[in-house]
Amino acid sequence: MPGWTRAHFRRLFPWEADRYAAHLKALTPQGRRWRFCGCLGDDALGAHAARAIETCHVEGCFLDGRLIGAFELFVDPLPLGHAQVALSVDPAHHHDGLGSELLARATSRASLMGAPEIDLQIQEDNAAMIGQARRAGAAMSRDGVDVGAALAVPPADPRRLSLALLQDEASLLQGMFALVSGVVRRAVARTMDDRWRLGARRWPARGGMSPSATGEGQ
Repeated sequence: MPGWTRAHFRRLFPWEADRYAAHLKALTPQGRRWRFCGCLGDDALGAHAARAIETCHVEGCFLDGRLIGAFELFVDPLPLGHAQVALSVDPAHHHDGLGSELLARATSRASLMGAPEIDLQIQEDNAAMIGQARRAGAAMSRDGVDVGAALAVPPADPRRLSLALLQDEASLLQGMFALVSGVVRRAVARTMDDRWRLGARRWPARGGMSPSATGEGQ
């Protein structure tokens, strides 16, 4: 079974923009071009990550604490229900089904948000993504060097709404826990570093030994 089947999926929040940006920066040059229909530098990717989490539903796949895939779903109120989705998968997890799982999850979320269909813009040489869209039943069209895919979204199932709300609450708690854990780790590391520096100033000479250990001051 693919390694990602051990992973968990959850929504990302604004304080995790750096984490999302790191995932996007890990894409290969070709992966960046496929994802953004053009090449973006690291600074642009950082700005995009922050903006996307503020304006879209961004959901990530975490394996052993590492973000290995994500989708962005944007539902435009004008025209009502028009939605766009974009996927990104860590290079180590290409061709193992994670992209298809992300697309399925994006479709499910779009349904709950009232979108009748979702659109994808795919580079013409991205055969894997074109194949995923076709297998999902998307209607394909060509626009210059890009391939458009329109995927019909099933009507929302009210029974899934409560589950989605619970999942979002769990995502929030997990995101906050990750934030607090990171703050605590950095604080501990900073404290230990400060203590080491203080000790180095107090006993700077003779192999780092204190005065009493060298016989001085007695």
